[in-house]
Amino acid sequence: MPSESDKPDQKAALRNRLLAEREALGEIQRRRMGQQICGHLLRFLDDRDCLGIAAYHAFRGEPDLMPALEALHHAGRRIFLPVIASNRRMHFHRWRPGGPLAKNRFGIPEPVGTRACDVSSLELVLMPLVAFSVAGARLGMGAGFYDQALEFRLESPNSGPLLVGAAYGLQEVDNLPVQSWDVPLDAVITDRGLKTFRE
Repeated sequence: MPSESDKPDQKAALRNRLLAEREALGEIQRRRMGQQICGHLLRFLDDRDCLGIAAYHAFRGEPDLMPALEALHHAGRRIFLPVIASNRRMHFHRWRPGGPLAKNRFGIPEPVGTRACDVSSLELVLMPLVAFSVAGARLGMGAGFYDQALEFRLESPNSGPLLVGAAYGLQEVDNLPVQSWDVPLDAVITDRGLKTFRE
């Protein structure tokens, strides 16, 4: 059984391999799968009264959710995107189509001039990822922003928003090395549809 100290090395190797696979997708294939993910997302939310929804701005080949986010905004949902503060903590700020954005230190566009919301008051957080396991473990980019922002879920798994990954089906793996601070997913939406990990 791998020790806690072995896990970062395992994660880094897996992250590098899967990032390369994701970035190797052709633009047409990526766009088609992104449209499928957006379609599944909108159907998933059809019968759910989620008003406060956090999502992300696509980066390094992540699925582009913007078409779905614009539709959700126009349907009256409140959309929030991540902002990395100077203390390296991640907060979610209100986003509206056409609103001002500025790139952060990683080159990811963030909302400008808006207030942070209380993440525990949101009903849904759509999370980017590098890989997810069949059991709902999530592998991110390695900075730990989502795990820090959502750490309250480790002590209180039924509190706060539903945590749903957004990914391509090829990012699914049989298992992932998990550390004590890793926050698991409730579900994931891919180009193949919805997978739930807990009710």
